[in-house]
Amino acid sequence: MTINYTSLLGLAQPVTGTEANTWGTVVNDEITALIEEAVAGGVSINVTAGNVTMTDTDGNTNQARNAILLITGTPGTTRNVVAPSSSKVYIVRNGSDSSIVLKGAATTGVTLLAGTEALCFWNGS
Repeated sequence: MTINYTSLLGLAQPVTGTEANTWGTVVNDEITALIEEAVAGGVSINVTAGNVTMTDTDGNTNQARNAILLITGTPGTTRNVVAPSSSKVYIVRNGSDSSIVLKGAATTGVTLLAGTEALCFWNGS
């Protein structure tokens, strides 16, 4: 079984001829479910304890693939939420008590005040 993954969303790209009689699991779990997560999925990210680097895994559910980020917590200070350095669009709701900075690992990012919502996007650099 040989599966490659797309560079932006980490979706399965089976190599031609390698998934004979097993492709259903790959399509259902590593493509269809993950596309749904990327287009309409939401994840809660608690920033109380510190900055958060979103999980980013190929072929499995993860925080960074979700379309909607629901920021929660009571940090009492500005926190960073770090996304992978690849192009992505997020709908962000900062429900924490402080500002957050949504950024890629190598970017300055955008600041969202407590209680605000925004559509955020970047090209990965």
